[in-house]
Amino acid sequence: MNDYFYQQTKAYFKEKQSDYLEKLKEPCTQGFFLNTLKAKKEDILDLIDFPCKKSSYDNNSYYHDHSNIGKTIVNDLGLIYPQEVAASLPASYPDLAEVKLIVDLCAAPGGKSIDILNRAKEESLLIANDISHERALVISQNFERLGISNAIITSKDTDRLSEQLEGQADLVILDAPCSGEGMIRKYPEIMDMLTESYTKELAELQKKLLDAAYRTLKPGGQLLYSTCTYSFLEDEEQVKNYLERYPTMKLIPIKQESYSDYPGTVKLCPLNETEGQFFALFQKDSDAETSYSRLHNLKPVKQKTVDTFIQENLDIREYYLYLYNGHYYMSQIPLYDLDNGILRYGIYLGDMTKDRFEPSHHLYRSNLLKGCYRHVYDLNEEEMRSYLEGRELKTELPDHYYQITYKDYSLGYGKCAKGIMKNKYPKGLRRML
Repeated sequence: MNDYFYQQTKAYFKEKQSDYLEKLKEPCTQGFFLNTLKAKKEDILDLIDFPCKKSSYDNNSYYHDHSNIGKTIVNDLGLIYPQEVAASLPASYPDLAEVKLIVDLCAAPGGKSIDILNRAKEESLLIANDISHERALVISQNFERLGISNAIITSKDTDRLSEQLEGQADLVILDAPCSGEGMIRKYPEIMDMLTESYTKELAELQKKLLDAAYRTLKPGGQLLYSTCTYSFLEDEEQVKNYLERYPTMKLIPIKQESYSDYPGTVKLCPLNETEGQFFALFQKDSDAETSYSRLHNLKPVKQKTVDTFIQENLDIREYYLYLYNGHYYMSQIPLYDLDNGILRYGIYLGDMTKDRFEPSHHLYRSNLLKGCYRHVYDLNEEEMRSYLEGRELKTELPDHYYQITYKDYSLGYGKCAKGIMKNKYPKGLRRML
């Protein structure tokens, strides 16, 4: 065993160290939470066809032992999000009653953002960022599957983003890059990376990100800080130093039994029948001296072919149509102009190909548009299997684009022409059942 990690665990868990080290020999826990933006809790549970057990930490998260939860129908339908139960706990603590703008500075793969939106008001806007373009694409894919629509996905340096959003956010989420000690059961190779210098390097990065979070917050705004490590330097010391650095920030104490050495913060580990997670909740004083950025709304466009498509296929009266990097996006609320580094603005509507408009998969997965699709085809079980495998379907329906659903939950879309429903399910998602 890595000697540095062994000595650190002695400091973290004291007389419980041997119990903790024994727990490392056990398989990691697996979990998921319910996407209640898409359906009611009881309706989702009715569709789950594998054993699961409700977590005692959060009413919306569950343990499971499925060997590949990504290949279940509830996952295909975007009704669940695979995430370990300890990682789902932080989202239950911010007060979301008056939250309008949420900024997730290091959002990939998107679980905490989605979990927060599950609990926020429908009109809340999320800006989900990751400096890595590749990881930001994963956010986009996950948001598409779960139907997340009131969101802007960005891939920017956090300093640049905090400069653009200075003093604007009601809630900032910072699930910071960390040494990952809490994930060793899932990724044993983490053990080989752990050194004192590596931990210090990450702590410096976290300090920089916490400074960006402070700039982004409006007076009275909340900050949710989390890691998946046990390191004092990355956890308790970061909290202590942050409060000293910014006297206008206060800690909102959380009552939860844990292994944290800083009162009011939470640290869970395999001894709690979870993987590792640390988190703390802060609030900026309502009278804190704050600079404000000048945000401008993105300018809507008009495009006859696209607008005609919307009116023929969606039962909505008011919307904002945007054009960015050659792609058309739609939103039912105004969206900010954040210049470059944008992967997605609201609902990805589709693209013009010569003089024809081709809609996107995301358009037909959107939670915000539930009940707005004019043409819907609900599959039986045999047709659902064929659709997920990428096959065409025979039908006597009139020629139109159709939202394709199973048990009234969206899977995607198809285009009916001369009795054949052409399959528009993305090739990268197709699988044999």
